[in-house]
Amino acid sequence: MPKFNRLSLMHPDNVPPSTGGSDGPQPRVPAQGGPAHSDAVHSDPAQSDAMHSAPMHSGPAYERLVIVVGDNGLTLRFIKNLTERFEYRVISLIEPGSGAQRDEIRKEATTNQRLEIMERDRIDSEAVSEAGLVEAYAVALMNQDDVANLHLALKIREMSHHLGDETLPKLVIRMYNRQLRDRIRLLLGDEGVYVESDADMVARTYAAAALGQIPPGDIDIWDRRLYLTREPDDRAQAQWVVASGNGRSADVLTEDRTESVRMLCLEPEKSHRWFRPAPGAAIRFLRRSMHALRRTVDTKLRVSAIVLIIVMSGGFWTLTHYYSDTNEVSHGWDALYIIALMAGGGIDPEMGSHAWVKATHAVVVMSGALIIPVVTGAIVQALVARRYALAEGRIVDTVRDHIIVVGLGNLGTRVVERLRAAKIPVVAVEKDRDAVGVQAARAAGAQVLLGDASRPETLREAEVRHCQALVTMAKQDSQNLETALSGLECQPGLRTVMRIYDPEFAALIRSNLNSNAAPRDASRHSSYSAPEVAAASFAAALTEDAILETIPVRGQIVYISEILIGAGGQLDDAPAHEATAIGSHRLLAVKRPGGSVRWNPDAAFRIEAGDKLLMLATRPGLEGIVHRSQPAAATSPPLTR
Repeated sequence: MPKFNRLSLMHPDNVPPSTGGSDGPQPRVPAQGGPAHSDAVHSDPAQSDAMHSAPMHSGPAYERLVIVVGDNGLTLRFIKNLTERFEYRVISLIEPGSGAQRDEIRKEATTNQRLEIMERDRIDSEAVSEAGLVEAYAVALMNQDDVANLHLALKIREMSHHLGDETLPKLVIRMYNRQLRDRIRLLLGDEGVYVESDADMVARTYAAAALGQIPPGDIDIWDRRLYLTREPDDRAQAQWVVASGNGRSADVLTEDRTESVRMLCLEPEKSHRWFRPAPGAAIRFLRRSMHALRRTVDTKLRVSAIVLIIVMSGGFWTLTHYYSDTNEVSHGWDALYIIALMAGGGIDPEMGSHAWVKATHAVVVMSGALIIPVVTGAIVQALVARRYALAEGRIVDTVRDHIIVVGLGNLGTRVVERLRAAKIPVVAVEKDRDAVGVQAARAAGAQVLLGDASRPETLREAEVRHCQALVTMAKQDSQNLETALSGLECQPGLRTVMRIYDPEFAALIRSNLNSNAAPRDASRHSSYSAPEVAAASFAAALTEDAILETIPVRGQIVYISEILIGAGGQLDDAPAHEATAIGSHRLLAVKRPGGSVRWNPDAAFRIEAGDKLLMLATRPGLEGIVHRSQPAAATSPPLTR
């Protein structure tokens, strides 16, 4: 059996890396006849008469080929991300006939020259092999059937070994079952396998928006935390311009901080302190405690407790102001001691004492007999009220500065779990008492309120007036919009995050609700299409391992990447300023082989072989910096395999 190597198929030796200028390669030009990058929505209903049952492997030999299996809405958006953002060539394997999103995928192929359709009655490993498994850079299994995806993945791996494929294609697998997903690598191995649930991928974006963060939220790299802002932040240890501009357009990786729309900031290191004074936290704790007391103890018990406190306080005053011939009181602690003994019935009568002292003894002793019933009643009432609230799906504990999540489906539950992992108080609202997410949310530490969140009274019970944000994650767009508007009716300044299926509708809602906000102001209202966000995340999983994070900004993508400097490369023994080019790439930090990290190095800092560079770059800029960091003997084109 002959051996196949994906490098030899995709990178012929006669295809040299593109170079130009002192800063490395110029941006890679799409293949001739490939689509220009556009955000326009194609609406031509005509379908091509040249639809074929076998792919036409067109384009340069070094273009990456991705075979996509699936015919749902996520698959279509995933294909668009691969062809438009990453310029990959895609072969879509679908079954004949209409159904699901097959017609839309076929329609996309009429205008997208990087997309080819292959139709088979049975989508199996043989069909994947016929589509070009040996030369494929990756195979993406996007169906909603976990078992079918796993079965096909195992068959593809088996066939790759049978064909003698030395460089196995990446496998991107959509998997809902979390336990199965966590153990699937025992079957497929760790190398080149990416298994994820679209709900988990999207939950990060919704959770970040709920906390007022700019997606993708906090970024943890090299034991430090990075975050995004819209303008310079004086608290940051270091910061870099990701994009600047006005209106709807933006220029990436500039030096213009005055018109910045995205800043990447390095969070300062926090020194360890054994004691942290927090008067604000103490005040909030007292307020929550008082509110919880009012909720769990009824008025009669509260009145009884107040009367007992008044009696004990009066007794304390009497003992400190009148003479007692048996139990002389010299200071307040003596008075408290005697009061405690009298309340427990453990003191002898004082016949020679002042009349007020005698009266105090009698009243305190009788009141002490009432303390135990009152305390017992309060405890029993609190326990019964808590059990009743849990059984009826009511709020149990007082909450403030929390986030309300509406809808405990697969996605809503993931959002709750992510917020609770960050120790954010959460109140989850769900109509269906038997929903699986109810128990999962409670297990994560969230309070669950059963009711219709579109009704203002339900949101008021969830303390919407005191919450940080309202996140609506129901399956119906109309219900999510109605709930968000009800929340704004209860609290006009509320931050809302909505799940909207149609990305165009989501953009319209977002722009209208934020119409009064300035371009650099934080958006109070967010709405995202879950399939759109998941498709972008799945597509990013096919990029190089060097890419650690993607930052979307106004239709453009900027990458945070880790680049290893090879011996004899162009950046070996180069000053740090040579690793930065405005509009292309910027050096953030350098990690030495020993583990020490220099953040935001000065221009004269020397880069050495074995160093790892943390880069902020566009895709063409990333290709250039990867090429310049390769050892002198490397001849393969940048960012390809």
